[in-house]
Amino acid sequence: MKSMMILVLSSLLLFANLPSAAVHSFPSWEGVRFHYRAQKLGTTIIRASLSIERSNLHYVLKAAVDTTGLIRPFFRMHNRFSSFVKKDGLEPYRYVKEIDQKGIFSQKKLYTDTLIFDNDNCMVTVERTDPPAVEEISLPPHTYDPLAIFLKCFLEAEVEEGNQIEMTIYDGNKLREVTFAATYMAIPTPLYGEVQAVCLESEVPFSSLGDKEGAIKIWYTDDERRFPVNITLELPGVGDVEFELEKVEVW
Repeated sequence: MKSMMILVLSSLLLFANLPSAAVHSFPSWEGVRFHYRAQKLGTTIIRASLSIERSNLHYVLKAAVDTTGLIRPFFRMHNRFSSFVKKDGLEPYRYVKEIDQKGIFSQKKLYTDTLIFDNDNCMVTVERTDPPAVEEISLPPHTYDPLAIFLKCFLEAEVEEGNQIEMTIYDGNKLREVTFAATYMAIPTPLYGEVQAVCLESEVPFSSLGDKEGAIKIWYTDDERRFPVNITLELPGVGDVEFELEKVEVW
């Protein structure tokens, strides 16, 4: 179960960087926060939230992931992630990963990684706290941190049925190149009933499972809201783990 929790967390926050396209106008509100829950065997095992805020020069995305319920005494997770993205070009310039987790059969992890992107020179500076270290890493052009996909779903032009979307992501540990396929269909949701949605789906290897192939599906509403209403992980040897949207706050 501990391995499944780590896989769910890393998969939820791994995928970013839709291709550049025409930008939609941002909704009238200044920010939005999505609340999710993931259930397994009839009980909630993870609660997560994702927020997007805007200022004059940049967007700020924040994510929180916490284990809950019966699983928490065996594996506690209290992790936080922040991404700062320039309005001009939607390029990331700072990403902070705060990991605080421990389990009965796993080593305690308590550290913070800060990534500073230099997009002009295709470099990133990684500042680590455990062990303390600073390193510079070369990256391909248009490499993004793991939260950008949600911002791009809000702001960029519509994806067409059958599009193949290539993306490059770096989270401080590993550079990944992933291809998503886009499809459209109606899906049931606990918050809004049946909605027309766009699904971005990709097969991905899970390193914690010996690089066995699994999949991730991200569903967002096919309307002006573009709300990410469902995130489903297909984990090899574990099965599906589904994050359902249960609450939305706007301001």
